[in-house]
Amino acid sequence: MSQQYKIKGTDDTEYGPVSTEELQQWVAQNRCTRESLVEVDGSGEWVPLATLPEFQDAFAAAPASAEGEGGVSTVIPYKNVPALIAYYVGVFCIICPPLLCFPAIILGVIGLRRVKENPEVKGTAHAWIGILSGSFFLLLSIVVGVFVSTGMLS
Repeated sequence: MSQQYKIKGTDDTEYGPVSTEELQQWVAQNRCTRESLVEVDGSGEWVPLATLPEFQDAFAAAPASAEGEGGVSTVIPYKNVPALIAYYVGVFCIICPPLLCFPAIILGVIGLRRVKENPEVKGTAHAWIGILSGSFFLLLSIVVGVFVSTGMLS
């Protein structure tokens, strides 16, 4: 027969007795945390759930997922600052093309190198947007400059 457990809820209500298998399901459903107090087989001693050897594997993967970012680093690559700045500078190249284009291109290249060195930092799309918009607006400003200097845009 498997061990039986009683669980103390956050409101100090006792739940159970439940089997090891059922308690493992509760952990998987996030109904219990590593700090949840449990009593094993009516021992009278309440201990944190994570201290019991049969439940340590259930919490082994929990810290990695708890520290997860929920996808935020994919949308905003805050670990790859050059790619993020390249994106914004590239977008603002519309306002002042010749001055902002070079930083957008350079920071975009640095951002791509960082992604290549460490794929976890993300930011490939942001770096490419910085490079492409910087290049586009630089070429556009050169073309407009040539047309203005030759008198074609009068």
